[in-house]
Amino acid sequence: MTGTIDMPDTIIGTGSYRYRFQRDWAKLPRWWNFGEAHLPGPPRTTVKGAVAANGDIYVLCRAAHPVLVFDADGRFLTSWGEGQFSSFVHGLTIDAAGKVWITDTGLHTVTQHEPDGTLLRTFGVRDMAMPTLYGRPFNMPTGVAFSSTGEMFVSDGYGNRRVHCFSTTGELKHSWGEPGTGPGQFALVHFITASADDQLYVCDRENHRIQIFSTSGEFVAEWTGFTMPSDLAFGREVIYVAGADGVSIWTRERRKLAQFGRDEPFAGAFNVHGIWLDAEENIYLAQFDRAVSKLSRQ
Repeated sequence: MTGTIDMPDTIIGTGSYRYRFQRDWAKLPRWWNFGEAHLPGPPRTTVKGAVAANGDIYVLCRAAHPVLVFDADGRFLTSWGEGQFSSFVHGLTIDAAGKVWITDTGLHTVTQHEPDGTLLRTFGVRDMAMPTLYGRPFNMPTGVAFSSTGEMFVSDGYGNRRVHCFSTTGELKHSWGEPGTGPGQFALVHFITASADDQLYVCDRENHRIQIFSTSGEFVAEWTGFTMPSDLAFGREVIYVAGADGVSIWTRERRKLAQFGRDEPFAGAFNVHGIWLDAEENIYLAQFDRAVSKLSRQ
């Protein structure tokens, strides 16, 4: 049980952006769930996911089995991470080499794993937050992204208002960001995503915007028109953005092409924490109501 209402598949969208919406795509073993709603602390929910090179879908959630692996049809394959992460685990990324990175907001760590969960490296000190808003890594980090050269960028997001750049060998190179509403300032650094041309898109969620930077931290642009943008994913030609106002699709020039969530059936399903794509650009959603949905292109 996931805590959601079972709903039939339906077709949403029009034209080039028409999808079969599978409301509860990921199927868990009996009695498992993506998080108990009644427990205290941060919302127990699905938070992020990614697709491995072999097509397996990894889903991170705040539950007893934090990392869950499914096939392309949503059938459960395996799980790992039991007892390793906090109840405020936040981000999952798969790098170009197939390693799985977990960002744990509650433990103040970023960890690197083999696909089977074997721990390889830890950044940060477990259970030790750096002083709030002083800018040193980490205080409640949220996600990671990688440039084409292998540098790692960490959104240090709830207790700090910073982005940190680490070299390929793990040394801290530079950081930027501070509290505020101006360029290079953040209200909450929620997730970070790197484009193919090495621009960094940072979801400044509580400022209702996405900020774009170079890998050196130079401010490039502010992108507005959202309500609490949580995450984004790059397709071959377009950009997919998820937030409290649903899922929107944009050109690289930031012109909106489609929006799901305000007037569609099952609109409540589109309050989304994480978004990712597979090789066919089907869309996967980690939702605040403890489910994983899939939008399959038609």
